[in-house]
Amino acid sequence: MRKITIVSIAISTFFCAALLTQSCRKDNVNSNFNGSGSGGNTCGAVNISANNSSKSHNMGQNCMNCHTSGGQGKGCFQTAGTVYDTKGTTTMSNGVITLYTGVNASGTLRGTIYVDAKGNFHTTESIDFSGGLYPTITGASGDIQHMPDPTTTGACNSCHGAKEKPVWVK
Repeated sequence: MRKITIVSIAISTFFCAALLTQSCRKDNVNSNFNGSGSGGNTCGAVNISANNSSKSHNMGQNCMNCHTSGGQGKGCFQTAGTVYDTKGTTTMSNGVITLYTGVNASGTLRGTIYVDAKGNFHTTESIDFSGGLYPTITGASGDIQHMPDPTTTGACNSCHGAKEKPVWVK
C-alpha cells in the first residue's frame, strides 16, 4: 500500500511539474524564432514577436531604450524594429526578417524573426552579430527588401527612422 502511495505521489508530482512547465512556455516562448544564438537573454524574460500578434507597442521608437538590462520593458531585446511601407508612413504587418552573413540573403542564416500585426519585430533570443549581418525583409505580399550594408547591432530603430530611412518593404 505504501509503495502505491509513493508511486502515485511521484507520478502526480511529475505531471504537475510538466503541466506548469508547459503553462509557462505558452506564455513566454514563441516558436516563431529560428536563431543560431546561444538561446537566451541577459534579463530572463522571453519576448518574441509573432505574425498576427498585436501585443507590441511604440512603433518606430528604439525598442532597446526600454527592453534592455535594467530597463522597464519585458525582456532584453537582441533584435527589434518596425517595418513600414515604401513611403515610411504606414507600418507593414506580418512579414519576416531574416539575418544572413552575406549580402542579398547569402551566406549563413543566423536568425528569422516574424513581424507582428503592428509592424514590429523583436526577439530576446541571442543572435551573433559578429562580422556583421545583412537583414532581409520579406513583406506579407512576398516582396523582398535587402539591406545593402552589414549591421553589427539589432537595434534597428536606433538608426532607421532617426538617421536613416525607416525599415521598409512593399
